[in-house]
Amino acid sequence: MSKNESVKASLDFYKGLIYLIIIGIFAVCGFFSNNYKTAEMTDLLLIISALTFLGFFLAFAFRKHHTKTKELENLKERK
Repeated sequence: MSKNESVKASLDFYKGLIYLIIIGIFAVCGFFSNNYKTAEMTDLLLIISALTFLGFFLAFAFRKHHTKTKELENLKERK
């Protein structure tokens, strides 16, 4: 596998990871919207911590996707 193909494969991986994280955020928000009347403090703390964790993970995935995009642009400029 050439360097160009491996960078494209990792870009696809990070794109799929970003989609999964966004789906997870929607799932947590959907859980909260279904249970907000009966939610206890522990539920709220778990929801807040899950959203925080997913937000940090989303920022990490975006950063890695951006660096791989720049790497692919640099490979295309060399050719």
